[in-house]
Amino acid sequence: MNLAQIGGEIHNKRVQAGLLQEHLAKFAGLSRVTINQLENGTLKDLGYTKLKAVMDIVGIDMETVQPSGLKSALVIAARSISTSYRDVVTPEMLSLMLRSGQAPEQFQPHLMALLDETPLPVVVKAVTEAATPDVPAKKIMKNLSLWAEQWQVCRTVW
Repeated sequence: MNLAQIGGEIHNKRVQAGLLQEHLAKFAGLSRVTINQLENGTLKDLGYTKLKAVMDIVGIDMETVQPSGLKSALVIAARSISTSYRDVVTPEMLSLMLRSGQAPEQFQPHLMALLDETPLPVVVKAVTEAATPDVPAKKIMKNLSLWAEQWQVCRTVW
C-alpha cells in the first residue's frame, strides 16, 4: 500500500468518525494542510512516526485492519472515566450522553476526564461506536467540542 492509498483510507475513517481535517491534525500534532495533502494523495513524504500518529487516531494500521486490543472503545472509555468517581458511567450511558449532548451534572467530571485524559484513539473509536444514522459521528464531535469549550478543559485539541 502506498502513501496515496493510505491517505484515502485515512480520509474514509476520518469522515466515518465525524472528524474534520482540523481535528485530526490537532490530535496528531500536524497541520491541516498536511492532513489534506495526505488524504488527497499529493503529499510526497511523511515520516513513519507522523503517519503512525494519524493512523492510530483513526484506528488503522499498515494493513488497514482494526488494531488489536480496542474491541469496544465505549466499554474502555466508560471504565476509564469512572475510575475516580463513586457514580459509574456505563457504556450505554456514555453512548447516550455523546449522542444527545446532554451531560447530567453528576457525570460532568466523568466527561471532562474523557475530554482531557482518555487517549484520543479511544475517544475517536467511542464516537464512531456511539454514532447512529440519526446522530452521525460529526454531530457527536460537535457535542464534545461544545463541552470542551463550556468546561474549559485543559486538552487544547478540541
